[in-house]
Amino acid sequence: MARNTSAFALMERLFSSQDRAQSWSQLPDLSPEASEHASAASALLPLKPRLSLMLRRCGFACGVMAFALGLNACSVNTSSNVFDPPLDSTFSVDKRDVILTGPNAEEREQYQLMVAQLTHMLGTEKLSAERRAQVLYQLGLLYDRLGMNVTARTMLMSALIAVPDYAQVYNFLGIYLASAERFAEAYDAYDAALELDPEENYAYFNRGIALYYGKRPQLALDDLKKFYEFDHNDPFRIAWLYIVERTVEGQEVALEHLAQRRAAIEKEVPWGLEVLDFYLGKIDSHELIDAIRNAEIPPEEVAPRLCEAYFYMAKQAEFDGKYKLAYDLFHLCVTTDYSGYLEYRYALLEIARYERQEIIAAADEIADAQQQERDAFLRQQAAEAQKYFEKLQEQHTPLKQEQAAPVVPPIVNPESLEDQEPQLVPDKVDSKVRTSDSSRTQDKVQP
Repeated sequence: MARNTSAFALMERLFSSQDRAQSWSQLPDLSPEASEHASAASALLPLKPRLSLMLRRCGFACGVMAFALGLNACSVNTSSNVFDPPLDSTFSVDKRDVILTGPNAEEREQYQLMVAQLTHMLGTEKLSAERRAQVLYQLGLLYDRLGMNVTARTMLMSALIAVPDYAQVYNFLGIYLASAERFAEAYDAYDAALELDPEENYAYFNRGIALYYGKRPQLALDDLKKFYEFDHNDPFRIAWLYIVERTVEGQEVALEHLAQRRAAIEKEVPWGLEVLDFYLGKIDSHELIDAIRNAEIPPEEVAPRLCEAYFYMAKQAEFDGKYKLAYDLFHLCVTTDYSGYLEYRYALLEIARYERQEIIAAADEIADAQQQERDAFLRQQAAEAQKYFEKLQEQHTPLKQEQAAPVVPPIVNPESLEDQEPQLVPDKVDSKVRTSDSSRTQDKVQP
C-alpha cells in the first residue's frame, strides 16, 4: 500500500500544471553565470554616491581596494561555446546519406481502427479492474504511436488508477518523464516498475538511458550491462552499451569491448549488425545507408531502420566533434516520424539541447560584450574618482611644522675672555629657576 501511495504521488507530479510549466518553459536569455555577473555589474552602476560614502568611512586606500574588488567580481567568463558552423547554417549531411520517407498511412489507419475497437470495449463491456487497466494501457500505446502524447499519458494514468501496481505502465511513464528531462521522477518510475515486477527487464534499459542523459553515466553503464546479460544477441543493446561505455571508460576500451560483443553474437539478426560495424569502422555512413536502401524489406520497415541509423550516426558525429552534422542527423531521425522508437524520442531531446546550448552561448557572448562596456565605464569612473580624492586629500592634509635647526654656540678663545666683560644671555624659559638658584648662592656667601 505504501508503494500505491507513492504511485499516486508520482502520477500527480506527472500531470501537475506547475511541473508542465517548468518542463516546457521558455529558455533563459542568459546563463546563470551571466545573470549573476549582470546583477553584480548593475549593483555597481550608482558608483559616485557609494564611492563617496565608502571613502569617507574607510579612507582613500581602502576605498580604491574595494572598488578594484568590485570590478573583479564583475568579470564574465569569456569562453563561449557557440557551434562552428552554426546550427542554422547550410545542411551538412551528404545527399547520398539522405532518404526521406513519408508517413505510413496504412499503419496509421490500422492504429485508428484499434483505438476505435478498444474504446468501444471500454464503453460497452463490463470489465474487471485488471482487464480495464490492460485496455487503457493498450490505448496509451496506440495513442503514443499516433503522436497524441497528451491523450496517451491520460490513458496511462487511468490505467494506474484502475490498477496502481501496474509495472509496465510505470516503465512507460518513465520514458515520457526522461524524454521531458524530468529525470528524478523518471528514476522513481523505473524503480517502482522494478520493485513491482523484478522481471520487467526493459526498465533497466530505459533507466540506463535516462541515467546517461541525466549525467550519471557510471550508473547508466551498470544498468545497461545488466540489461545486456539478458540477451547477448541484440545489436542495439550493444550499441547503447558502447555509447555509454565510451563516455565512462574512453574510446579505446569501448571499442575493444564492442568488438568482443559483436563477435559473441551467435544467431542471425535481420538488422542492427550494420550499426555495430559502422561504430567499429568496418563500414562508413554511405555503406550503412545503402544497406537500408538496397535491403529487400517491405516499405513500412524502411522508416524504423532509418530512424535508428540516423540516430546512431548522429552520436558518432557527436563523438567526432562534428556537432552541426550530428544536429542535422538528429533532424533526419525525427523526419522518419517513427515516434514509437526510443531513438526518435531522444533525438528530439538532443535537438532541444543543441538549440538551448547555442542560445545560451549566444546570450553569453552578448552579456560579455555588454560587460566589457560596463568594465570600461567603471574603470574610467574609478580613474576620475582617484584623481578627485587625491586632490581632496592634498587640500585637507595639515602641513607639517618645520623643526628649527639646533643652535650651535660659537667657539670662544679663553684668552680673549680676560679683556671682555661677562655678558649674560637671558633665558626666558628657565629664568625663574635660574633667579631662585642665584639668590640661594648669595645667601650662602654672606656671613
